[in-house]
Order: sequence, then C-alpha cells, then structure tokens
Amino acid sequence: MKLKLLLFLLLSNFAYASFDINKNIQNSYKHIINLEFEEAHDLLELESENNPNNGFIPLHKNYIDFLTILISEDKSYFEIAEKQKELRLDLLVNAEENSPYYLYVQAEVHLQWAFSRLKFDEYSTATYEFIKAYKLLEKNQEKFPDFVLNKKGLGLIHSILGAVPEQFQWILNLAGLEGGIALGLSELNEVLNSEECKLYETEILFLLSFLQINLTENDKLNQEYLDRIGERYKDNLLLNFATALLSHNLGLNDYCLNVLESRPSNKGKLPFYYLDYLQGMSYLYKLDYENAQNKFEYFSVNFKGVNYIKSAYHKLAWIAFLQKNSEKKNEYFAKVISEGNTSIDEDKVAMKDAEGVYFSSPVLLKARLLYDGGYYEKALNQIIAFEQIDNIEYWYRLARVKSKLDYKNNEIIAHYQKSYDLGKESTAYYAPMSALQIALIYEKQNELDKAAIYFEKCLSMEGFDYERGIHQNAKSGLVRISD
Repeated sequence: MKLKLLLFLLLSNFAYASFDINKNIQNSYKHIINLEFEEAHDLLELESENNPNNGFIPLHKNYIDFLTILISEDKSYFEIAEKQKELRLDLLVNAEENSPYYLYVQAEVHLQWAFSRLKFDEYSTATYEFIKAYKLLEKNQEKFPDFVLNKKGLGLIHSILGAVPEQFQWILNLAGLEGGIALGLSELNEVLNSEECKLYETEILFLLSFLQINLTENDKLNQEYLDRIGERYKDNLLLNFATALLSHNLGLNDYCLNVLESRPSNKGKLPFYYLDYLQGMSYLYKLDYENAQNKFEYFSVNFKGVNYIKSAYHKLAWIAFLQKNSEKKNEYFAKVISEGNTSIDEDKVAMKDAEGVYFSSPVLLKARLLYDGGYYEKALNQIIAFEQIDNIEYWYRLARVKSKLDYKNNEIIAHYQKSYDLGKESTAYYAPMSALQIALIYEKQNELDKAAIYFEKCLSMEGFDYERGIHQNAKSGLVRISD
C-alpha cells in the first residue's frame, strides 16, 4: 500500500513534467559523455531540487546507467538499473505531450536499454526495445518533422537495420521496420552538422565513427571522421576509443598508440579498461611483446566484464608462442578455456585456438600482426620467408599485404582466389574473407556483376571465424552495387 502511494505521488509530481534544457541539464550531459558520473549526479540532484518535473532528469540518469553497463559489463549493476527503467518511463509518459522531446526521450530510454540488453545476450527483449524506440521516433518524426535531434536515434536504428543478416529480416518485416546503412549515416551526419544539436556533437561523432568502423569499408570516411575529431581524443575517453579504432583501420598504428597513451586520466571517471586492451594490441602489432603483455595482464585482472577476456589471454598465449615459451602458452590457453565467454567473434576465435582447432605458424603470425599495424613492408618480408605455398593463410596474407603496397589488382585477385580455392572447406575465415576482398576490388573497378558473384560466394559460406562482421560487409556491398 505504501509503495502504491509513493508511486502515485511520484507520478502526480510528473503529471505536467516539462523538458527544460537549462544549464544544469546541459552540464550534466557534458559530464555524462565525459564519463564523469559523480559530477553529473550532483547536477541532476540540484536540478531535482529546483525543477523536479524536468523530464531530462530521468533520461540523463538512464544515460549514466546505459554507459556504465556498456563499458563495465557489470551484470549486478545491470540488474539493479533495470528496476529503474520502467519507473523512469512511467514518469516520462506523464510528461508534456506537445513537446518534440516527449516521444524522443522515451525512445532514447528504450534504445539505450536495447544496447544494454545485447551486452548480456538478451536478444528477444533487445529486439522489443529496438522496435519500441523505432515506432516512437517514427511517430515523433511525423508530428515534428523539423526536430533534427530525432534523427540521432533514427540514424542509429536505420544503420543497424541495414546490416541485419538475411535470416532475421522476417522480424523486421513483421514489425514493419525498414533501414539502410547509407540512410542512417546520412541522418546522423545531418544531426552532426546542425547548429541546434551542437551539444550532442561528441556523442554523434562517436556513433558515426563506431558505425563506420563496424558497417562499412571506406578509408576516406575513416579519415574524415578522424580529422573531425582532431585532438579532442585527449579530453574524452569515448572519442579516444573512436580515434584509436579509426586510426587502426587506416593502418596508422603508431598514431593509434600515441592516441591511447595520450588519453585522459580515469580519475573521476568510469574506468574504461577496454582501452588498455586496445593499447596491448597496438604494442603487439609492433612486436613489442613486453609492453603488450603488461597491458593484456592489466586488462584481464581489472576488467570485471566477460567480453575480450578470452581474447586477452589468447594474445598472451600468442606472445608466449612467439617467444617459444610452451609452458606459458599452455597456461594462457587454459585461461582462455576457463575465463570469459564466447559472445563476440574475437573470443570465439580465441576458444578455437585454445582447443587446437587452428593455429598459425610463427612467421605468418608475425606477418599478420605487422600487417594489422600497417607495417606492410615488414609484413611482406615475413611472408616471403614462408615457403609452404599450399597454405591457405599464406596466399591470404600475401594478397592482403600486396593490396596495401599497390600491386596490380589481377595479381592480388589471383592470390585471393588461391586462398579461396584451398580454404572453402575450412572453418578459418580466409576463404570467405578472400571472396569478400575480391568482390570489393571488382566493385572499385565497376565490374559489378563480378562483384555480386563474390559477395554471394562470401555469404554462402557459414560456420567460420568472424562470420558476423564479414557477412555484414558482404551484405552492405550487395546493397551498394544494387542502388
């Protein structure tokens, strides 16, 4: 009875809730996007005292929960925060209906919880949250077509929907959802370039960078977003993360390492241990085993989530393997098997290697690491020293390196074709990735029929490492060439 009375009083207080983007709200958001949650909480408490009916208060509290869950992967925090979600939505539903923020903030809460649920493999409830957010934003777009901020959520959703695998398209059709990567990126860029949405520039830059990294293969756009961020990576951990990934995708490992070493202090902020994992990767790409080992060990000890734990121990096993330390290699592989989970591709691959399904030669492993770091000449020298030409990985690595060193396309295609032919029955990713790369070369040459054939060849293969990401890129390619 007391609980019902309390809820009634709370809802009554919010019966005429408004949406006031005052200084407290603006500054709380800035602190949130900087992962300075204590400062944000203080400002929201102050706003609660002065303006308790401000609808941005529950939204910003949800922001804090969302980013905490996303970065920390703390299941206990997730379970506690989840209890607040419906109460916040009840408060927002009873807010000012004639405001463009009315449906927008509700959609934001659902969207944030969709991503939060995906962290813990709650796919069905995450799908519901996405659908709910989409419907609210679509309705809001009809009511307020000039409300640019609406396109932040729509752009994100449209981009993601554009990359949904074919086997799940029926869900979208059933729910009446439509999307497209190009449309989504265009909407987000509209928000980014809007003066009235200046407050959200950091968040939009982060989202665009994240989508660019995961959904498209476009070095020009990678560089554009890198330039747009500039040196803001020194002040914001999310932009530091985005800059590190963008520079890595461009093969700029030395720059990536400098970015990570120059990141702002964690003091007063939510710890972002994944940046230590990335820093370990950057050291490993330089074959700097000592510094890489220190970072992977620091990450595996301090991070309390489950993703990339197997991968971190996997990289420690690689280091031991390259240093010819079999005892340490086996010790780390045992950790791969016992720690973390296999929700993401990197951890699935780590588990495969630990179980002895596949493991590279030392020479090709070094070539791979050097290639991933953008040290292409050094990588080529490693591959040339490898003499097993009947090896799937050999031809794949040779093609990858030569593509970066501007060898002729017909030579590169021939190497990829060799890898594809040798690896069609393998569970390694070399064959489907080779098909994808051949398709991309043909696409650039405007030989679209040939490109379509190889995109389809890629999509026809299943059960290999990094399948989700490779298939996403192939699907995106088919969409591009059909437009």
